[in-house]
Amino acid sequence: MNIDKLDYQSLIIFESISRHLNAGLVANELGISISSVSRHLGILRDIFKDVLFIRRAQGFVLSDKAVQLLPYIKQLLHDYQVIKHNHIHFNPLTAKGHFKIYAYNEFTYVINKVINQQILPQAPNLTFEVRTLSSDCSRAIEHGEIDFAVVYENFKDHKIIHEMLSPTEELFLIAKEGHAVFSEEFTLANLCQYDYFTLDNYNDLNQPLIEQLAKQQGIAVNVVGATDNIAALSRHILDGRAISMSCNVFTREFYSLVKGIQTAPLPRELTEQLLAQINVGRTVGNYLIYSEINQSPTHHWLKQQLFTHLSEEWQLAMGR
Repeated sequence: MNIDKLDYQSLIIFESISRHLNAGLVANELGISISSVSRHLGILRDIFKDVLFIRRAQGFVLSDKAVQLLPYIKQLLHDYQVIKHNHIHFNPLTAKGHFKIYAYNEFTYVINKVINQQILPQAPNLTFEVRTLSSDCSRAIEHGEIDFAVVYENFKDHKIIHEMLSPTEELFLIAKEGHAVFSEEFTLANLCQYDYFTLDNYNDLNQPLIEQLAKQQGIAVNVVGATDNIAALSRHILDGRAISMSCNVFTREFYSLVKGIQTAPLPRELTEQLLAQINVGRTVGNYLIYSEINQSPTHHWLKQQLFTHLSEEWQLAMGR
């Protein structure tokens, strides 16, 4: 083995192939050509005198030697990133990269706002995809295929790092403007008189918070549907007499712009009773999640920017 030929780019390609098991996906992730991936793979095979990645119809399969080498290569890459992060000056003006950010419906607007008003003026060479999160993407985040996600309570993998942007402190009633519910005291019994359409904020829950609390107190509530899309909820609210509820201040801001829909905060005692139905072993709130894989200075800087400015936007929306 001529270990002197082992370079940083080859290590990156080795680790990327081990995750994707597909040369095309590796090329897309690293922004290089497939022929460049093949060339570095040839260097690696020559150095270690092993095929390393065996071609199959469905993609590569790691050889025994590749399985043995992978932990050491991951450690080398990690140590390199630590040195780079701690000892090389990072300049966002010259930073480059493409980042995928997924978020629940209510957060996509404010993420784009933060990118355009706060991040791009400092780092104009970065590019972004901001997409609505509509399914469990934990494996894609774990593998670094999605860079960041903003979620409520739906992450379980220990390889995913989570940092809370903001706690959930208030719940807001949503109903058609002039709805009878606004002329009554906001008690659980009064709210349960009306059909309830769920805005699914917490994927960890098997049933809406109001339904869980009502069952405990022997009160019936008619849940007529559920959606995770605030535009869809708007139609249901405007077309009928159902009420709904949200924990998200960006949702409240959105509905302040929608003619015919009214919101109002629930009383503190009822809010606390409803939020107490969530028992997930961590503070109820909104989280920025990402993989432990990417330790690049650009990724680290972007993480801090997103965390800081999304938190600030939440506080502004709360009126603080």
